[in-house]
Amino acid sequence: MISHLFKCYRHDGGLRAQYYISGLLSSAARKNMERMGEAIPKANSQQLQQFLSMSPWAVGPVWNWVSRETARVLGGGRDAMLMIDESGFSKKGRHSVGVARQYNGRLGKVDNCQVGVFSALSIGTRSSLVGARLYLPKEWVQDAKRCKKAGIPEDQCKLTTKTELAWELIEEAVRGGVEFDWVGMDAGYGRDHGLLLKISGLGKHYVADVDCSQQVWLKEPAGPRRPQAVGDSGAQRVDAIWKADQSEAREIELRDGENGAVRVRFWRRRVWIWPKTSEIPVEVWLLVSVRTDGGIKYSLSNAAADIAFEALGKRQGQRHFVEVCFKDGKNYLGMAEYEGRGWTFWHHHMALVGVAMLFTVTERVGYKRTMPLLSVRDLVEVIGGWFASFLNTDDREKIVLQRHQRRRRVMKSKRRRARAKKTPDQT
Repeated sequence: MISHLFKCYRHDGGLRAQYYISGLLSSAARKNMERMGEAIPKANSQQLQQFLSMSPWAVGPVWNWVSRETARVLGGGRDAMLMIDESGFSKKGRHSVGVARQYNGRLGKVDNCQVGVFSALSIGTRSSLVGARLYLPKEWVQDAKRCKKAGIPEDQCKLTTKTELAWELIEEAVRGGVEFDWVGMDAGYGRDHGLLLKISGLGKHYVADVDCSQQVWLKEPAGPRRPQAVGDSGAQRVDAIWKADQSEAREIELRDGENGAVRVRFWRRRVWIWPKTSEIPVEVWLLVSVRTDGGIKYSLSNAAADIAFEALGKRQGQRHFVEVCFKDGKNYLGMAEYEGRGWTFWHHHMALVGVAMLFTVTERVGYKRTMPLLSVRDLVEVIGGWFASFLNTDDREKIVLQRHQRRRRVMKSKRRRARAKKTPDQT
């Protein structure tokens, strides 16, 4: 279906793409090149490395196909939500492209890691990744030599905020003809009211989480100009507004979960924000949901004033499924187990993870009536067993021997480096 997307000049990378996607879907204990080469008959780890690191096939057309096919499989239309979120990938050293001491949301702390901004399409309880951008910290874009060594294109060696990357992903989905009516994002992006205004300009609805300290107006702020100091103009913190009046809050059911219905206490109120890029204040919904564990989520939404109470509450809870994408991708599809360092490798890898994830979503939707509990883990185990059936005893022995040879080469290399570091006196 997509082999033509990997053809470059006289080289056809379709077969290697198939091998790599098969490796991501295999039950290999670790989804790196060597383990994939062992798990997939006829796959060659060195050829796969070259295919991801050096082959010039473009990721844009691959993501465009993935996004359109995801919309088709899930249903698309007004119920679809494009979710924006970031994810961190812990790395050692300083050579992996974009690596730096920065916040890693997966760990909940600052870590030496790479950070990617992703988009995912979701309808109901199904979701799949449809776009990816690697974030480059300031220390990278200020070091041209380092950028060149990592293979970063010259037009990408610039300081681009995560919010700007998010907007690129939204525009990419719109240009690609993906049908969605909603955009969901966490507080890292929701605090940028300029981004919210641009989403409204596309004719889309947003549900954007905000910090508890976010300030809004309960009445439309008067005056011909936006107040310079928000706190001195009658604006209030959203957590203070929530604490002052919870009279209309009530419990709603978001969805069915593995342990029963997922319920929250939900509340909403009309408020005003005044983006710096807007000449007038904007009326929006302030949404508050309280989980059973006591956690509180605050969000802003430009949904219609007459939207149903429970429907709006479910929209606020929809962003949960981008986290499911990250969990499935990292636990079962090798999303975080890559070992390439360069710019091209990272973007190629993520695009192929997107293809693999789309395959799992397609299968789960196809079997939703006969096997409604089918999971990504189930699929990987079944597919891995199918691949393994092609390996006979001689094949398995050969794999073990090749693995031992690689270990010996690594051990010898480390010993040589250790001897080279010794001073003459130590020798």
